[in-house]
Amino acid sequence: MRRQYRVSKLMRSKTTLSAAKAQIAAGRKVILTYGVLEGGRCSCKREDCASPGKHPLPKFFPNGVHSATDDIEAVQKALRRHPDANLAIALEGLTVVDVDGDEGRKAVKSLGLPDTVKVFTGRGYHLYYEGEFADGTFKREKLDVLTGANRMVMVPPSMHPLGKRYNHSARAPDRAARVPKNLGSLKSGKTGRRHEQTQSSSSDLVIKSGARNDFFFRTSCFLRRRFEDEDAVEAMLEALNEEFTETPLSPAELRSVIHSSGNYVEDTTALFGPPKTTEPLPMEFLYYPYIPYFGVTLLAGNPGMGKSLLVTKLIAAVTTGTPWPLTDECAPKGKVLMLSAEDNWQRVTLPRLLENNADINQIRVMNRFKILSPENLEAMARYIEQERPKLVVIDTLTAYMGSGRDMNRQNEVGEFLGRLTEIAEDAGCAVLAIGHLNKQSAEHPLYRIVGSIGFAASIRSALFYGTDPTDRSRFALAHGKANASELGKTIIFERFGGGRDGTPVLHPVEFSDANEAEVCRVETNSVGRPASATDAAREFILEFLSDQPIRWEKVENAVTSRSLASVGTLNVLRADMAKSGEIVQVGKGKSTLWRRGRTGTDE
Repeated sequence: MRRQYRVSKLMRSKTTLSAAKAQIAAGRKVILTYGVLEGGRCSCKREDCASPGKHPLPKFFPNGVHSATDDIEAVQKALRRHPDANLAIALEGLTVVDVDGDEGRKAVKSLGLPDTVKVFTGRGYHLYYEGEFADGTFKREKLDVLTGANRMVMVPPSMHPLGKRYNHSARAPDRAARVPKNLGSLKSGKTGRRHEQTQSSSSDLVIKSGARNDFFFRTSCFLRRRFEDEDAVEAMLEALNEEFTETPLSPAELRSVIHSSGNYVEDTTALFGPPKTTEPLPMEFLYYPYIPYFGVTLLAGNPGMGKSLLVTKLIAAVTTGTPWPLTDECAPKGKVLMLSAEDNWQRVTLPRLLENNADINQIRVMNRFKILSPENLEAMARYIEQERPKLVVIDTLTAYMGSGRDMNRQNEVGEFLGRLTEIAEDAGCAVLAIGHLNKQSAEHPLYRIVGSIGFAASIRSALFYGTDPTDRSRFALAHGKANASELGKTIIFERFGGGRDGTPVLHPVEFSDANEAEVCRVETNSVGRPASATDAAREFILEFLSDQPIRWEKVENAVTSRSLASVGTLNVLRADMAKSGEIVQVGKGKSTLWRRGRTGTDE
């Protein structure tokens, strides 16, 4: 049985693939059509196209609406070939009123149609109703009624030839109302408030005598799955029986139906069954075995170790297609999207990229936003779908989660990383997210990642950057988690330059047998105890600040968002670091700024 049409959160997605997944999840079959190019031209490239952006892709949907599918793999295949495609759904079990212009609006308003799902189009709007209209499809001036499996309708986020995207009304209900009985009045043009009498006061539901037992049996099964209180289920069914049944069942008959539903085992073939495909796909890697495609890789380390410096080296390899560290295997050449909330582009990031001979023309950056709110996340997904970068870098992950999400709550972290994984899967790219480790003692560095354990649970691969346990002047990259391969060997780097000697750069020197726990070991004090949280905050501040003065509020927000220190502890630490010369105050009063001192370390 098809579920009631309801607008889910993903149906409002700005990416075609996500919206298609949501429609399929709601029980709809979808069709991909040609897209709309600049100037309202159809992507089919025909100058005389009569229906720009609205006719199905012939190779993938040769029979038009009759080729509508609920196979998401088929949709993905079509989108890889036509990333600008529009999206439509088959109207089996639905009726849509297509309203264009003032005349159409007046006709609908005069009829007094019930509130329902509403989608804005280029010229007007669509009204969605549950059920197929008995009189079938018809047209009149500036108003069409579409219904049935043989018809389709464009859905968000499709592009209209007028340059506007289809979008769901935020003020309309998210569930489709039943198709109104007086809709036929539109066919003849006989509209007016007098026709409202043909509608029931609250619903068009009428339970006919011949369908009573089946209706209450199914409804009872449905309610029993959702409510443990049998008395409450019985009360709801009694109300339905009295209010909507043409000839109500007797109390004894209703109780008999309810009792029989308790022994019923629902047919699960709609939920469970054989897989849609039995052809496995191999796991693919940007950098084997460290960074896989189609998921999120986390690079974590103690503050001040130089994680961003390592990342610029990896970015340079991708943009130029040059070999990865200590191998002859070249990185797949392509674009890189960088999100960096902490490092100054011109003074820090760009010099490091140039020092590593990166192709700057292959790099894209996030210019406006410093957080990935749900809206910004969808904007990024849309951009990635269009640009198809090989690698997306997020530095740091917790910074881009923003204050609206709690990085210590596993469900919020899981939801955020889950959406990043979907984006990576849809675009076929790799996501490399940078994180920090705290100073707590743990058997495995995975459990020291700042924030919820959800970070460790939701990633495909985890890399840990720290120091060579045999030579603390050298740096090491260890592979600590791999869902799709064996663990890679630890890579040792030496660092050259930095500070007054110029821009620092890393050079790989050898492989090592050191593991991630040894590489990212917790530094201890003189009595052998783990260094305090204050030490972690101090190291982070030295990493965060540069020679360019900034307001202390930025430092405070960065430290507290990572739960490295409280505001009170941070104020004491600021005074101590200023006294030692590690940080320097610039100006006084409201214009006070802070920069790193000469004794501070440079990544």
